[in-house]
Amino acid sequence: MPLNDELKQRIESIVGSDRVVLFMKGTRQMPQCGFSAATVGILDSLVTEYTTVNVLEDQAIREGIKEYSSWPTIPQLYVDGEFMGGCDVARQMFNTGALHEALGVPAPSRTPPEISISDDAASVINNALQSQPGSAVHLSIDSRWQHNFSLGPVEGHEVKAESNGVEILMDVATAQKARGLKVSMEDTLQGRGLKIENPNAPALATPLQPRS
Repeated sequence: MPLNDELKQRIESIVGSDRVVLFMKGTRQMPQCGFSAATVGILDSLVTEYTTVNVLEDQAIREGIKEYSSWPTIPQLYVDGEFMGGCDVARQMFNTGALHEALGVPAPSRTPPEISISDDAASVINNALQSQPGSAVHLSIDSRWQHNFSLGPVEGHEVKAESNGVEILMDVATAQKARGLKVSMEDTLQGRGLKIENPNAPALATPLQPRS
């Protein structure tokens, strides 16, 4: 749907209705896509109140906001009427502290967490790295305390922790949750795999979810 004057005015009214406005799929309580959920998680960690717009309930807004911002995807984040970007941009701004500055909240600590990686776990991780030259080890801990390891390129804005010759890259939020983390190996019904011990995790937190 073309961005006519009426639709443009609707969008401008929404953008100006609150200091922080997120156009997303689903609601703050029930996001309907992973990118929207990730952006909500970032905002929830920084501010208590903000406006969300469920584009799935309004096809005109869903298509019009893309033309309004010249950005082809959802979610889209606005702060003080200025378009910030989508999920990846919000994540990068969060990790560098730029989003904290835009929202007027204290910048995050980038102090690397102290972690411990056992000899056998370090050997397994290094063998995996050798199979994918140029990759780095990334760790993410989500709001449900799921611990996800993956291999991928260095993004440049991560916090870097090191133990037993292994470097682990993580976002700022993960770094806060990873203090005192221990990584070792264990035998399970599925075979031998990584074992996570996180002193910060709630007692009922979901166990380690490794990813290739």
